[in-house]
Amino acid sequence: MPTPRLTLRGLLLAGAALMTGAASLLVMPIQAQAQQAANQANLLANLPPALRAAVTTGNGQAVAQAINTLSGGNPQRSAALADQVVRAAEQMLATNPSAAIAAASAAVETVRSSPVQTSSPQQTQSVVTTAARIFVAPAALQVAPVQAAALASSTLQVAITTNNASVVATVAQAAVSTAERMVQSNPAGAVQLASQSVQAVAQTSVSQGAPQQTMSVATSAARIIVQPAAQQASPQAVAAMAVSVAQTVSNPVVYQSSPQAAVAAMSSAYTASTSQSIVAAAPQAAGTVTTTLNQASTNTALNQSNAANAAQVNAILARPSAITPQQQATQTQTAQQPTTQQNTNQQTNNPPVVVEENPILTGSPT
Repeated sequence: MPTPRLTLRGLLLAGAALMTGAASLLVMPIQAQAQQAANQANLLANLPPALRAAVTTGNGQAVAQAINTLSGGNPQRSAALADQVVRAAEQMLATNPSAAIAAASAAVETVRSSPVQTSSPQQTQSVVTTAARIFVAPAALQVAPVQAAALASSTLQVAITTNNASVVATVAQAAVSTAERMVQSNPAGAVQLASQSVQAVAQTSVSQGAPQQTMSVATSAARIIVQPAAQQASPQAVAAMAVSVAQTVSNPVVYQSSPQAAVAAMSSAYTASTSQSIVAAAPQAAGTVTTTLNQASTNTALNQSNAANAAQVNAILARPSAITPQQQATQTQTAQQPTTQQNTNQQTNNPPVVVEENPILTGSPT
């Protein structure tokens, strides 16, 4: 078969095709950037002049004042303006992260008001979910980490007041992700934000309504509490979070969403609570986590979800810890005190002291 010959015309056509393709590759990013700039300009242009100026300059106080003035005390108008502001802020994130965070913070504070939430629940939810996308963005943490963490905390606070499990879980997931990325640079702040996130999803309505996101929050928090920097910065807060993580992932509804992730989180909770620094600061945490894991190992719902549950949890409990025999004896004695007190009361014909424990849930509430 003869070899095809390359003609001058063929070479020219091939070269033209290559140049056209290369030009297209160059034009596409330029067009995307132009479209992004146009969208940003449109969102800003739609804001009233005074509000637009405040957002552009990154003056959060001026943004809040402009919203208050323009709304005239109308909560629905306040919610609408806050929603416009936070959406414009999200578009500004790539070019001016500090101004975006300041504007988003003002918008979140606007919808914190009860009248605003009552009159405009959907716009309130829109504001907090958009704000969550802002504070979790890498650009926000790189340019203004302290402000981003503050926005995460305030946004989560407002999200909780919406009583919407999906919204709370979404914002908590973004907040704990932010905390995990700042644990080395600001360990105390990371622990505080992660603790707030775990507490948010530990609510029954959230853990039952959004178990997968609850598990995601708990596992992120579990990775934080085993970090030496976190333990050194806030040992008591880490101890409390270890207890919360163990209890949260032991909830059968949450556990069933990812049994292996739950076991891994239990392992981290046990590791953190029995570490030397945490035992020294909050020795009772190890006992509480151990009790929770003992209950989890015999929980019928968990064992049905994961046939290896009992063996895996018992393997965690068999690991060495920093708890001394004396501390272990003290914890055991403390745990027995309610029973002793109850017996004493019964002997003196006084009404017995009823001590209610927090058993692990065995299923969804009816």
